[in-house]
Amino acid sequence: MNKATLKLFIMPLLIVFCTLFYYFGELVDWAAWEALRIKFFYGIHDIHRLLFLAPIIYAGYMARIKGAVIVTLVAFIIFLPRAFFISPFPDPLLRMLLFTAFAGVIGIMTGVIRNQLERSRKLEAEIRSERSKLLGIIDKIEDGVLIIGPDYRIRFANSAMRRNFGEGSGSFCYEYLQNLDRPCKAICKLPNVVQGTVERWLYRLLDGRTCEVVSSPYVDADGTVCQLSVFRDVTYKK
Repeated sequence: MNKATLKLFIMPLLIVFCTLFYYFGELVDWAAWEALRIKFFYGIHDIHRLLFLAPIIYAGYMARIKGAVIVTLVAFIIFLPRAFFISPFPDPLLRMLLFTAFAGVIGIMTGVIRNQLERSRKLEAEIRSERSKLLGIIDKIEDGVLIIGPDYRIRFANSAMRRNFGEGSGSFCYEYLQNLDRPCKAICKLPNVVQGTVERWLYRLLDGRTCEVVSSPYVDADGTVCQLSVFRDVTYKK
């Protein structure tokens, strides 16, 4: 039995089990099973109904709002005979209605939360896909491009940067570009860029080349505001 078939049978099995549990005392009386006359099954029925939260929540999780509503209505129908004809306790119909409403709300909330989680996953997948497309385009640009996080770590280096400086993802930008052990604060624009400004300046590399750098804010897939920097070699022009 595969998982899909198993999931198909779980819901009716849960409902049947809860129904048998709910009416167990009456079944014992009907079958005259004296050995099974347990006091718990003849107590207040509000406690017995709590078990129905399992199929209602499960329906909300698996079949979302519609499933939670359907199973809540099924549970309501199962509760009716005891409320009308069996229960010796006061206000059985009112207590049954209150529990049904409470259980239905829990099931619906479960469905709503599941829907929100699914939408969030789809949105994250779309963001990752768009990021991959963007980085694929950036990777083909002849100018060097770096995406640097607010912690100075390089999150992406395009092929032009990798040809000149090697693999840099995960390295600190000041190590990668200048072999320094701390940020080059005299010329670094990262703090300004992650605050939302666009910066342009001339940057002298270790090999003597001069690059015009344009840096702008870039929101990465995880929501972090980073710095996207484009390095254009202007040594000849200069």
